[in-house]
Amino acid sequence: MPTYRSASGSSAEDLFIELFSDTFGAEKAGYLYSQYPFSNIYQNSRFADFLIENGGRKVAIEIDDEASHNPKLVSQNKFCDDLLKQNSMIYLGWDVYRWAVRQMQQQPETVKDELRVFLGQHPSFKEIEDYLPTQRGKSLDGSKLELKEHQKQALAALEEMRCNFETIALLYHATGTGKTVTAVMDAKRFGKRTLFLAHTVELVDQATKTFRELWPRATVGRYVESMKQGNAFVVCGSIQSVALNLERFKPDDFGYIIVDEAHHASADTYQKVLSYFTPEFTLGLTATPERTDDKNILDIFKNTAQKLDIQTAVEIGELVPVRCIRIHTNIDLTKVRFNSVQYNIRDLESKIYVPERNQLIVDTWLQYVKDKRTVIFCASVKHAQEIAGRLHDAGVAAEAVSGEVKASDRREVLARFEKGETKVLCACDLLNEGWDCPATEVLFMARPTMSKVLYTQQLGRGMRLSPGKESLMVFDFVDNASQYNMPYSMHRLFRLKEYKPGALVLGAK
Repeated sequence: MPTYRSASGSSAEDLFIELFSDTFGAEKAGYLYSQYPFSNIYQNSRFADFLIENGGRKVAIEIDDEASHNPKLVSQNKFCDDLLKQNSMIYLGWDVYRWAVRQMQQQPETVKDELRVFLGQHPSFKEIEDYLPTQRGKSLDGSKLELKEHQKQALAALEEMRCNFETIALLYHATGTGKTVTAVMDAKRFGKRTLFLAHTVELVDQATKTFRELWPRATVGRYVESMKQGNAFVVCGSIQSVALNLERFKPDDFGYIIVDEAHHASADTYQKVLSYFTPEFTLGLTATPERTDDKNILDIFKNTAQKLDIQTAVEIGELVPVRCIRIHTNIDLTKVRFNSVQYNIRDLESKIYVPERNQLIVDTWLQYVKDKRTVIFCASVKHAQEIAGRLHDAGVAAEAVSGEVKASDRREVLARFEKGETKVLCACDLLNEGWDCPATEVLFMARPTMSKVLYTQQLGRGMRLSPGKESLMVFDFVDNASQYNMPYSMHRLFRLKEYKPGALVLGAK
């Protein structure tokens, strides 16, 4: 009997994909999302072995091996946690189907028959809708584009690296400073077939638009959803779609590969793709090179071509200055358990989800920044809904947004915020990465986090330049903590010793 590992290890995944492809056709396997992230009812991160959308419904598929799921072989806590995971999927409205690895090995035809029964003889699979709406922005004219000084320096550094026979690099530029434009101009100058990889449909669409504007002579195709334009000179693809269709490409198809949000590149799916292709040059793009899992992305990308962090970007006028007000809550976090840089969400919510702290957030907004467009980062979906509800009761146009909100409804909520119809957006995780509204004037850091990456990503949501925007105001809600579980704040992030309420903490030189 062939050996196998748990579904997270991968030969079990490969076996399921093989059976799925035999049942519905290899091209349909591109709609399967492996290790799909979601949050259980306690807002703890979990992963479905596979997720697919069929006829408008999300379907989770779990692959069980004897070592991981047999109640006689695993701890009671692990067994109960697996039950909670499945119950949470059902609570989210997903259909859930489970197969054992041994069953797939010994009764493959039965598994195929059951797939046809559960998913239909002629299923209507589709790419899972991304969380975020299309971003608005000015069109670029490649013939008249005037690059910023830091972009020129980055292009010179990349060219010098290639002259030194280096084949891979990282571009570390703060959010809002034009990383994608720099990458496109470098790919254009390099002149070889290019593959742009991103982890969301939204980022793929943004890159496609930028390539078409800045490199009009190149054919630019999308490799995502049902659109598989793999023969274009420039291919902008989702990492999921490319990874599940590698056999359609030759290893040397592309001379240049760009990996957006490169801090995700140590994930298995990225490693599968990056190890398959043999480009002449690979460029990673990131605004947050640190990872929360202690993996160093420089192990992958080797050298940083140029670094432009938030502080430097503000000093040279590429991002807005930042002011800060610290609001002390008297909430005690010293006993909240944590793992590495992540608080135990149950402990955290039990401490911060209290009426007094929630009302303090509302009163602070009403007292200091009433009528200014604000994003409040919250600890959980429940927390976001509570804050939005309290603001609404006070007559404020406020809405909560999270991954639990239906995709079409999310788009409408974010569009209302961008238009100014909604004044306050209460967000849980959803807006940490890949979304920006330049007109955002205020950020409330109401979610304590020990993650430098997460805090930096949240800060980046409000730092883009916008007409009439003199600065960004950040409110840090300061809870009592020990030296071992201290959350990040503006003063900790930038190692500031002095505090003056409302004063500039980051400013132009």
